Amino acid sequence: MTEDKKNTPTEDKITELSAWQKRNKEYLEKRALEKEKEPETDELEEETSTEGEDLLDQEVASVDEEDSDEREDTEEEEDDSAEETVSEENLASEVEESRETETLSTTEEPEEPAKQERKLFLFDRLKVRKEKKEPTVAKRHIYRAIPVIGISSMLALASLYFLSPLSTKKVIEFSGNKAVDQQVLYEKSRIKEEDYTLTTFLHKSVYERNMKTASPWIKAVHMQYQFPVTFKVQVTEHQVVAYYVTGGDHYPVLENGEVVETVTPASDLPSSYISLTFSDREMVRQYVQQMKSISSSITDKIVSVDLTPSKVTKDLVTLTMKNGNKILVPLSHITRKLPYYKSISKQVEDGSIIDMEAGVFSYNEQAMTEAKEKSEKEKAEKTEETANTENQSENSGETAQDSHQDSHTEEQNHSENQ
Repeated sequence: MTEDKKNTPTEDKITELSAWQKRNKEYLEKRALEKEKEPETDELEEETSTEGEDLLDQEVASVDEEDSDEREDTEEEEDDSAEETVSEENLASEVEESRETETLSTTEEPEEPAKQERKLFLFDRLKVRKEKKEPTVAKRHIYRAIPVIGISSMLALASLYFLSPLSTKKVIEFSGNKAVDQQVLYEKSRIKEEDYTLTTFLHKSVYERNMKTASPWIKAVHMQYQFPVTFKVQVTEHQVVAYYVTGGDHYPVLENGEVVETVTPASDLPSSYISLTFSDREMVRQYVQQMKSISSSITDKIVSVDLTPSKVTKDLVTLTMKNGNKILVPLSHITRKLPYYKSISKQVEDGSIIDMEAGVFSYNEQAMTEAKEKSEKEKAEKTEETANTENQSENSGETAQDSHQDSHTEEQNHSENQ
């Protein structure tokens, strides 16, 4: 009895089971209840293991592809991919370990619920990780795409601009034109409403030349573009240097020698101007060219210029000054001789005549008139004396002839008497 009591465990000892034994006991009880469903469970485990292997293979393949792409980019991406590979390998190793543990547990001893839950958690984690993984684009592809995207965007914007009404809208502003109407300038420019703003900007030099030929008044035209659709046209006109007088009409003479064909009314004439009386307009151009180098202190004192040719000088002109002085100078010698008038005018009285035809001579007009009258008077007196002398000589000749005839008659009579 004593030995049986020693060998038989008491209820106290049975209750002193370890935690693992308790869990195993519970598992065996559950296993007995679920024994009928073992075929379905085996199939589920096989599918789960096969699925895990496929996911693992796909994950490893994707990791390899990512490693190859990232290895070509930068070292930083290589480090990141290496870390991801290590983590994936660790995860795969954990899956393999769980698979081996499952195999061993099915052969040797029942698998614990905690390990089974861990295995399912690992597969779920692989699925979630695969779903969250997004494909990355290498930076070199982004750099290559930037020029293409930029050019395409610019072409698209340009196409939209040329298709819109804004591409043909233009605002043209004129300034500086007084003698020429801006409508005439616009028509001569040949700018059309349907022309693009861009083409107008590119061909503005052509439009400037067209407007310059619109009128002899125009000296220069400058066309400037102002964003977005405004063109400012600055017009510079020639100055009027004199008025060509013919038949009582006055035509403006411009600083370039051109004569404007429009008659200027007497009411529009300035208070002080130079009137030119020449035989043709070519002499007008020559006069303007000769006067370009003359100081304004001389030109401002000129009232009129008249053509007064002599037997020797066909282009001799007379310049009448405001103080009454008259300058006789060849038209072709104005640039060389007229500057001397500034010093000569200080030495002569007002109303004098300064002759620059052959040399430079000055004399008073009144004295010249008196001298002419005196010379004419002397000439008349000489003419009378010559006429009287001729009459006296004729009378003396007749007297001598009469005396000669009388003597001849006496001699004849004497001879007859003998």
